[in-house]
Amino acid sequence: MTPAFTIDDAAAHALHRSLNDGTSVNVTTTGANGATGDLGVASSLRWSGPASLTLAAYRHVSVTSGTTIANDGTGNLTLRADASGIDNGGSVTSDGTIDWSKSTGIVGALYDMNGSYNPGTIVANSAWTAAPYSGLIAQVTGYKLVNSVGDLQNIALDLGGAYALGKDLDASATDTSFAFSSLGNATTPFSGQFDGMRHVIDRFTQFDQSSTGQPAMGLFGAIGPTGVVRNVGMTNARVVTNFYFPSGLPLGILAGANHGVITYAYTTGGRGSGAFEGAVLGGLVGYNDGLIERSWSSAFVGSAGLLGGLVGGNGGTIVQSYATGTVSGGYHGSGGGLVGANGGTISQSYATGQVSGPFSAGGLAQSNTGLIEQSFASGEVLGPILQGPDYGTYGGIVAYQGLPAGVPLASNVYWDKETTTRTKSSGYGAQLPASNGLTTAQMSNPASFDASWDFSETGTWVIPTGATHPILRWQLAP
Repeated sequence: MTPAFTIDDAAAHALHRSLNDGTSVNVTTTGANGATGDLGVASSLRWSGPASLTLAAYRHVSVTSGTTIANDGTGNLTLRADASGIDNGGSVTSDGTIDWSKSTGIVGALYDMNGSYNPGTIVANSAWTAAPYSGLIAQVTGYKLVNSVGDLQNIALDLGGAYALGKDLDASATDTSFAFSSLGNATTPFSGQFDGMRHVIDRFTQFDQSSTGQPAMGLFGAIGPTGVVRNVGMTNARVVTNFYFPSGLPLGILAGANHGVITYAYTTGGRGSGAFEGAVLGGLVGYNDGLIERSWSSAFVGSAGLLGGLVGGNGGTIVQSYATGTVSGGYHGSGGGLVGANGGTISQSYATGQVSGPFSAGGLAQSNTGLIEQSFASGEVLGPILQGPDYGTYGGIVAYQGLPAGVPLASNVYWDKETTTRTKSSGYGAQLPASNGLTTAQMSNPASFDASWDFSETGTWVIPTGATHPILRWQLAP
């Protein structure tokens, strides 16, 4: 770290040597001792291989005219203004050239909402494709930084922009002085990119304002078909509706409705906080007809509506995702550990949270008319105690299966018959063989699952030492 810095010929030579040797480099300026904190690139810099370069300035990043930054390999480049995330007007200005035409890496420029971005000359790789589960749209992206709850709300001013969290956000003001309005709605959804950069939004609270035309639907009211949300966590969050909340409106902590892509996103919320009161509810998303991948929720979901630990209603695709939170159906409520009603595809996913309802509940889904494959449920499925164990419709996997067409569950779906307390896969409709109901001991043995479940060293699934059920291998990544 240095107060301010200019990459001249000597510095460029030193950086080239390190980068070419495969060592990633982070150059950061601090603005200390009265310095500007600016970081300038005044000499061309080229390297080969996988190493990445991050240039993070306290204030501005600039690339001078006639200067080229280029990689031939898989390296990434990050140009980050306002590295402290304090909205000091940090800008990224390039009068030179960023040449990634021979690289399969990515380039990101991050600048303040009250700053500016001049990309200069960009030469991208026409053959570049996004890595699986990355959610990336382009090889080179300029992001407006979100450094405060005010910045977060200002996304509503340009729902088609590209945004990135500049740091972890303390959103506790939303519980007192800041009435947050969901970003986008069914008519005008969020159609841009939001990258959390693996940061979290903590203590986000949204109170319903339906009586004034602002229903509480989550951080995003609706994510449109071109919208992407990735790499973000929402911790200790709660979204609370009231008497005026429109019946049937979808509600989730991250989004009310998703028609686009959500990848590597998660939510948590405590039971004591009253995480939900509403209609079609999910711990992550209310209704999904887009793609949700490698995402999870441990949020408590409780209501008199249709409930899912991850998604309330699914007409799209959910893959390699899971839910661990409690799902509690109130009066006339019904739920599933992962999804309330599934009419889409659920693949390589699972639920472990307790689920209950006065009339119906399923370990994985309350109802299924779509496809569920290579998935499992292990959470307790509870019915109304006073009416007895045979009252209502409950199943280890689903409450209602295949209505009205009798669609079967895939043969590679399992449930823990001991922890769910259910001996049948479905409360009503087509049944899986009883042998798909495993004991807890069997659930911890890869041999209990059919050949489609890949437990190899690079496979989708893994059972850690001491675990009572499989988890997704991506969960082990730091």
